Amino acid sequence: MQKNRNAKTQALFASVLVFVLFGTNTAFAEWVDGRGERIFGPDISENEACDYANQRAQKDAIRKVTGEKLTGEDLMVCQEQKDDASCTLNRLTWSTTDGVIGGIRNKHRQIAKTSTGHQTCVVTLEANVGVAEGKPDPGFNMTVKLNQRTFRNKETLKISVTPTQPMYLTVFQWLPYEKAERQVTRIFPNEFDPGTLFKGKGTIPTKENQSKYDMLVGFPNGLKKQKKLVDEYLMLVGTRKPVTFRKSFSYEEFNKTLLEIPLSERRNISKAYNIVRPE
Repeated sequence: MQKNRNAKTQALFASVLVFVLFGTNTAFAEWVDGRGERIFGPDISENEACDYANQRAQKDAIRKVTGEKLTGEDLMVCQEQKDDASCTLNRLTWSTTDGVIGGIRNKHRQIAKTSTGHQTCVVTLEANVGVAEGKPDPGFNMTVKLNQRTFRNKETLKISVTPTQPMYLTVFQWLPYEKAERQVTRIFPNEFDPGTLFKGKGTIPTKENQSKYDMLVGFPNGLKKQKKLVDEYLMLVGTRKPVTFRKSFSYEEFNKTLLEIPLSERRNISKAYNIVRPE
C-alpha cells in the first residue's frame, strides 16, 4: 500500500481463479454441466469444503467450453536456521480460463463418503458459460521476470518486462488467503509511478521513479502457525490502447472488466512466488 512519496510500498500479489458474472454483453454458450468435490475433516469445515467444491464445479463447466491453460513452475525454497540451511522443491501449478458464468441452475450439494472413508462434499450444477471475444494475437505478448522467486519477509520485489510490441501495462495483486470483498488491487500504475506505456524492455518500479518507492513483500498475518510458506501471484495486463482500471475490484468485477477487452487487444501474464514465514 502506497503511504507517501518517500514511503516503502508493501505489496502482496496473486492470480486468477473462477469468476461468476451476471448481466454483461459477453456471448454466452448453451448450458453446461459442472461437477466439483472436496474432502473435509479436522482442518477444513463442511461449509469450506462445499464452497471449494462449488468453485471447482463452476471451473469444470467453464473448462468444457473454453479449455484450460495450465502453468507450472518449480521453485527451490531454502530456510536457514543459524548455520544450517534446508531446501525443498516447491511445485506451483495454476490454471486460467477465458470465460465467465452468466447464470447457474439445478445446483445440488451432497455429502458422501470416499472409498477411504473420508467425508467429501460434492457439488453438481448447470452453468451458462460466456466466452471472451476474439482470439489472442501471438505477436502481442511479453516476457516477465522477477528479481527472485522466494522471498524473506520485507524483501524488495522488482519486475522486468519485455514486450514484443508497445503496450500499456497494468499490474494487479490478488490475495488468495483473504476473505475481503475486494481482493484484486491495482499496484501499478500508482501515485509514484503513473506512466504505463512500455515501448521496450523496462522495469517496475520504472527507472525514472525507482527512487520514490519500493515494493516490499510480507508474510501475511493471521495464517496458521504450521504454514511456513505462502504462494502469491503477480498478474500483469498489457493492452494496445490505454485503459484506466479502477484501484480495486471484486473477483467478478475484475473478470467482467477484462472480458470487455477483446483477446486480440490484450495479453495477461501471471507470475508466482513464495514468501517464507519469519522465524
